[in-house]
Amino acid sequence: MSEKDEKILVRKATLNLRRKYGRSKQINIVERDSFVPKAVEKEIRESIKKKKSIIASDIALKYDIRLSTAKKLLDQYEEEGLIKLYDPSLKLKVYVPNN
Repeated sequence: MSEKDEKILVRKATLNLRRKYGRSKQINIVERDSFVPKAVEKEIRESIKKKKSIIASDIALKYDIRLSTAKKLLDQYEEEGLIKLYDPSLKLKVYVPNN
């Protein structure tokens, strides 16, 4: 499979929820693929080196991937030595580039 064939699968849907007294609420549902194409992964690697701090939710939003996939990717980068955990005692995992 070439890099052009690899695309992120994103499905978006809007649900209308009925509430009391004729009111309704719209909810947007976004279903993302758990697979990260190699081209996107290269772009993430390059952008990580330029950032001061890295959080999994920022990467997930920017590149439109699942949060769990972004967490696994950051754990992989930590094992490779590309990034390191800023403070292990924090509940939110904040990474910094390893220079």
